[in-house]
Amino acid sequence: MHSEIRKQGALAARQGLTLWDCPYLKAEAMPGHTGGSLSGWKAKVDAWEEGWRTEVQAHSSLPNRKGAQDRSP
Repeated sequence: MHSEIRKQGALAARQGLTLWDCPYLKAEAMPGHTGGSLSGWKAKVDAWEEGWRTEVQAHSSLPNRKGAQDRSP
């Protein structure tokens, strides 16, 4: 289950969404509304954020093609 949530976070990052767009941060997804456990909810938030951060870091480490072209003679 958490691997699917990580994939959702990565997809959100590719779509340009922010950490605040995590669906588990919406009121209706929080344990007070769902009746679920706090630890289960936190694990979902952590998985989504891990996927999001991994994707953002992967893209930020790619060379900037435009910048490379700007430096060419």
